[in-house]
Amino acid sequence: MSFKKLRYNLLVIGLIALICCYIGMTFLFTDAPMDINQGNIQDNTDDNVGDEELNEDGNNDEPPADVVIPTNAIELIQYGLDIITNGNGYTSTFNTTIVNEAVGVSAVQYVDGKVSRGVNSQGEKVSVEENYYHSSESGVAAGMVANFFKGFYINEETGLTQVATTSDYDADAQTYNLANADINKTVATADALNEYKILQGQGFPIDITKTNCIITQDDTSNKNVRIITVKITNFSSLSQYFLDFFTSTGQMENINYSSIVIKFTINKNNGYITKVQRTENFSATAVNVPVLGSVTVNVEATTIQSFKNMNQEVVLADSL
Repeated sequence: MSFKKLRYNLLVIGLIALICCYIGMTFLFTDAPMDINQGNIQDNTDDNVGDEELNEDGNNDEPPADVVIPTNAIELIQYGLDIITNGNGYTSTFNTTIVNEAVGVSAVQYVDGKVSRGVNSQGEKVSVEENYYHSSESGVAAGMVANFFKGFYINEETGLTQVATTSDYDADAQTYNLANADINKTVATADALNEYKILQGQGFPIDITKTNCIITQDDTSNKNVRIITVKITNFSSLSQYFLDFFTSTGQMENINYSSIVIKFTINKNNGYITKVQRTENFSATAVNVPVLGSVTVNVEATTIQSFKNMNQEVVLADSL
């Protein structure tokens, strides 16, 4: 092989490595949050929920005597989402897998975590969100992807939110240490929302209405849960914060959604949502890519969130 041909091949390999690095870090190498929830693209949980599982942590509590559980699919989803947003509280775990593809190269990044709503020791309504960003990229990309913790502590009574990030964390054990935090500040919740676009503790980021989606599945065969799958058909109905979420880092623009499919698993007894699985597909332009400038990226993000202690006054910490 001639020296010129060898040099050309090395240059091509180098360009591909740079693209891999950039794609791998696009959503993670930043202090802005990813979409609600990160980790494993395959849904390993079983929708055939048994009686014992539903009875754990009050998930099968009877609704108040004067409450009528909706039977209409969309109204039932709205009822469950309202309890998440305005109910007494809950605990949840989530994971999201984001697969990015560009110029024939793909990279995967993950975030696992927890979201809880309840009260602190002072009886104030609060929420806690923990995001553990991690990646399995190796080689050159290992030095470019982000691995860190990001947390939000929202105090609804004071209107303040603690925001913290640190590289001193354990993604597997889901523990973190803010002694050497990169960021640890308290700001007005409105300012935090304006900067980070989505705060999971404030509720589900997508409104489900009769005019912005279609029902693709309504499975009532399980004696314990009803499984309703919807597909968003009106992307203009999405909030501006949701639409701006992936652009908040300054590394992405021209977000163009092609599909959002959401599966809700809902307890038949009380209308509580026990699990939400959301799959988003969109294209975007990654800007300022080394050597190449701008590159079109195709993205699939799958989020799974499971809930317990629904509509219960969970006692939480006083800060992150």
